[in-house]
Amino acid sequence: MRLTATINAYGSRAFRWSEELSLPKKLALAVGFAALLALAAQVRVPLPWTPVPVTGQTFVVLLAGVLLGRNWGGFSVGLYAAAGAVGAPVFAGLAGGLAVLTGPTGGYIAGFVVAAMFVGYAVRAFTVLRGIVGLAVLMLAANFVIIHGMGLLYLGYLTGAALPELLWMGTIPFIVGDVTKALAAAVVASALLPRDS
Repeated sequence: MRLTATINAYGSRAFRWSEELSLPKKLALAVGFAALLALAAQVRVPLPWTPVPVTGQTFVVLLAGVLLGRNWGGFSVGLYAAAGAVGAPVFAGLAGGLAVLTGPTGGYIAGFVVAAMFVGYAVRAFTVLRGIVGLAVLMLAANFVIIHGMGLLYLGYLTGAALPELLWMGTIPFIVGDVTKALAAAVVASALLPRDS
């Protein structure tokens, strides 16, 4: 009971802190998360049968939504995508340029922005989602419905692959890793969010 109260008190402070920051500090935090996302992109495991690599990005994307909220979380991830679009080597494998955004991983990167905004909105609007179970469901939904949904739609548009082949290229190989990252993000987020405000 005491541990739960301590965690909730810490979560309340962290939540209020991120909400009450001045504009320059929020901007600095957004830039920091964009840089962290660029670093996570370099945690990269290429798979021979798909143009989509395994990366550490979804963990950072989901936490950006939790800590920064809908607008600043989306801005932070969008800033990462914009930096890559103009040529900064922030994408997986130190790649940059519009070719990455229009290539096989472009839909996933767009999904990152929407997922961060969705998570940021949901944890502030619905207190029931701030417990570990609610967060796990939220993170898994953001990962598989939004990120994979948008990624698969665009990958299918580019390749013309049938659904079974598309799933083997863009989702099935990533299930274990993405579940692990989503659950890890839920555990971290549960310590940063108040349960009742």
